[in-house]
Amino acid sequence: MDITQSSRDYFAMPSPSPSEKLSLAASSTVYTYHCLCTHLLLATSTPLHALPTRNNSADAAHIMPLPPPPAPTTKARRGSNEPVAPPTDHYGLLLSTRLENAASMVTSDSGFEKRYLQRCGRCNLVVGYQLDWQQFGGERTGRKDDVVYLLPEGFVTTSEMIMGKTPPKTGGIGMVTVAEIKT
Repeated sequence: MDITQSSRDYFAMPSPSPSEKLSLAASSTVYTYHCLCTHLLLATSTPLHALPTRNNSADAAHIMPLPPPPAPTTKARRGSNEPVAPPTDHYGLLLSTRLENAASMVTSDSGFEKRYLQRCGRCNLVVGYQLDWQQFGGERTGRKDDVVYLLPEGFVTTSEMIMGKTPPKTGGIGMVTVAEIKT
């Protein structure tokens, strides 16, 4: 097979105009966030600062909805006329995080919470958590899979990471550096 013959049509296609390039870039913006150890952890269509935060919690965690698990596809479902859920404006994925199977109990003056911690897959730093269904009342138990609460000081944007910036210290997670090691 001659590659020059098979790829000729591809290279003959016209390049997009500058305005088309701009509209393509603006319509598919993905914000990426890294752990303090520079490990890629989060990709989302909404920047962290634009997500709602927990008002009744001391950690002021960002509330990020997670996509639903994929529905099983069967031949019967493909041909059905069931309504398809409309796409949302937000989409976010946790990448390279490790979810703890055992819940941790967090106590405060106002009560307690049962949290399933999300940790960085490289350095084991807690970067977020999911709550138990029992926190919301009702009969369900176990981890609530549709929302993750992201700790604001556990992430840096990709551009901040490249420039060597660290998140501002607001009393929570701090950066520790070792200048000299003595033996």
